[in-house]
Amino acid sequence: MYRIGRVCTSSLTPSLVSAAASSRMTMPTAAMAATSVAMRFCAAAGGPITKAHVWGLWNEGNLFSLSVQELTSFLADSGKTVDPKAKKSALVREVEELMAAEQPAIGSEAAETAAAAIGEAATQYDATGSDMLEESDVYGDWGADPSFESRKELDFMELSPSRMQQQYDPLAPRAFQLLHNEATADVGLATFNPSKLPGQKATTHAYTATSVVADDSNRIRFRRALKWAATNLWALNMNGELNIGAGKALYWRSIAKHNRNVLPVWTCQQHLYNTHPYSWFAVAHDTNVPDVEALAAKLGMTQTQDAVMSYKLLIKRPRETLDCELNSELKTTLLMMPWDRFLCSHVLRPSMPDLRYLVRARHQIKRRTADPYMDTPIIRVQKDKVTAVLDPELGQVMYCSERVIRKWSVKLGGNITLQLVETKRTPLIVTRDDEEGDRIEYELIANIPNKADGVDLGDFSDEMWSYGNEFATTLEEGMQQLAAHIMPSSAAFDPVTA
Repeated sequence: MYRIGRVCTSSLTPSLVSAAASSRMTMPTAAMAATSVAMRFCAAAGGPITKAHVWGLWNEGNLFSLSVQELTSFLADSGKTVDPKAKKSALVREVEELMAAEQPAIGSEAAETAAAAIGEAATQYDATGSDMLEESDVYGDWGADPSFESRKELDFMELSPSRMQQQYDPLAPRAFQLLHNEATADVGLATFNPSKLPGQKATTHAYTATSVVADDSNRIRFRRALKWAATNLWALNMNGELNIGAGKALYWRSIAKHNRNVLPVWTCQQHLYNTHPYSWFAVAHDTNVPDVEALAAKLGMTQTQDAVMSYKLLIKRPRETLDCELNSELKTTLLMMPWDRFLCSHVLRPSMPDLRYLVRARHQIKRRTADPYMDTPIIRVQKDKVTAVLDPELGQVMYCSERVIRKWSVKLGGNITLQLVETKRTPLIVTRDDEEGDRIEYELIANIPNKADGVDLGDFSDEMWSYGNEFATTLEEGMQQLAAHIMPSSAAFDPVTA
């Protein structure tokens, strides 16, 4: 809220304003409040101009609200000789000097009066309001148990939908980024000597706009976004990961106004943030298997998990969704909260695959929430037919797929592990059309370094960007066969660079 009022110190010299401000700063806060109240009572009663009244106006910097006659009368009553022809600013200056000289005595007296008043009020409050104060302390005292199951530093800042409910989405720090491998809206600046140009003989240094390499521009943009996401993870004290997935991003036709074929990147990115008008298909081709194995060997990775079958489920509860994993014997091995995405960055390429960079993290799940699912049958498999048998009180199975996963990993500097994951997926229970069909998926996963690790986020971002480009280049040859069958007209969607 802004308040509009008169400026009363416009005629004071800078030295006088400084002196007045410094002298007022030494005045105790309680004394200022007491004298200000006394001034208001005096003004309301219409009495003579007293020293307390002038003192209050001086504390507020409002001596110019007094008339010339009032200033002259006050100075005369104080034993000062007043020039009848003196201007108002000169009279205010004399009053300022008089108040500054008498400030210690008046300040001490007013402080004692205010202290006595505060002591009386405190005694009265102790007799009537002590119970209310004790009750309020319970909510502000972190040492007391506020009836949560487990107390953490961020109990009131947690992003879990069950905690925040309708306020969850606005509080979640999310960012969406749209980049293209061959197009950028950025320009570069180059220096040159313009002294040879007409009329510029005295100018020897100037800048001109130049084109930039799209990959360099995208690398810088991704670096800024990753730093932002990692900073949010650190602030929330969460452990996150960077997931680099390969596939295809398809955008809905409805995001183009008036059915236009050319869509500005900025407009499309705004749609990404507001309405998510796209479908992401994590998919690769069977011929990519030997290429990926060769990439793992090139990066110095060792195989840490050989083909292990499991089931991935999505369980919908009244106020939240849970990720569940079952082993080959249909026993629950893991129950987790869904991923919270802090950054979703799409890197579109003229030829498949596109890349999706995700910075994501999970919140801890309560033990009392997870325990009922550990011993309860969730699905039943009979003659290649899968049926959900989960108790309706525990939720509804919205998605189920059979997975065979292989993993390779390598240790990088700064306590960072890079994994290459191959997933052969067979959807069994689906509710959306884009979830149907057997597929093979590849992704790179690296943990986000903690703040204590001392890793430079810029170097980490550039390294992950390079791994992503090499990952996409490795898959490109095999995925051209996939693109030839499912997207024969994909060339019509090349970026406009001219």
